[in-house]
Amino acid sequence: MQPTNGQAGAAVKLLVFDMGHVFIDFDWEAVQAGFCRASGRSSGQLRRAFAEVARLGYESGRIDSEGFLFQLNKRLGTTLSLSEFRELWTVSFHENKDMVELFETLKQQRPLYLLSNTNEIHYEYLQSTFNVARHFQELILSYRVGCSKPDPSIYQEVFRRSGFAAEQCLFIDDLETNVKAAAETGMQAIRFTGVDDLKMRLTSLGFTV
Repeated sequence: MQPTNGQAGAAVKLLVFDMGHVFIDFDWEAVQAGFCRASGRSSGQLRRAFAEVARLGYESGRIDSEGFLFQLNKRLGTTLSLSEFRELWTVSFHENKDMVELFETLKQQRPLYLLSNTNEIHYEYLQSTFNVARHFQELILSYRVGCSKPDPSIYQEVFRRSGFAAEQCLFIDDLETNVKAAAETGMQAIRFTGVDDLKMRLTSLGFTV
């Protein structure tokens, strides 16, 4: 099974990984349940509030954590402090141990980059809890660079930092939308569906896993 893009088969010089549901998993239902308890709102009301504040650009750095919380409190009728929000916002993260083991093998063969849509509080928590940065030579985080997947600009940041051509980069993400956008820039791209499938695909490209 070959990666998606028009240059499939070009030698891979760089591996670029998404974070959420690739090597860090989370349960959004558990997060929602906590906010519902704290606010007394229904799950439907909560989803609408989050959808509204998401458009303000927390993941792309257009609004900071304090501003995001202010707007969320306003919509939910709550007075959550930043520490209370942080606890609810980070409740369900856990690390995929099989992927961590795979990273240790892969980074002996190629450089690894992280390309993630994330926000300030999530990343700070994940870094302090799991030291995610230890796996990667570069961190391309949406809230820091000012744009998010599937915007082509964030993929261009990979090429700018690495110096590699698009077709020399292999991108792995769990969302088809992001995989398609990467392929449209010329990258080789694989949709992540599990560790075993990824290992099979990497083996077919000449990696030892």
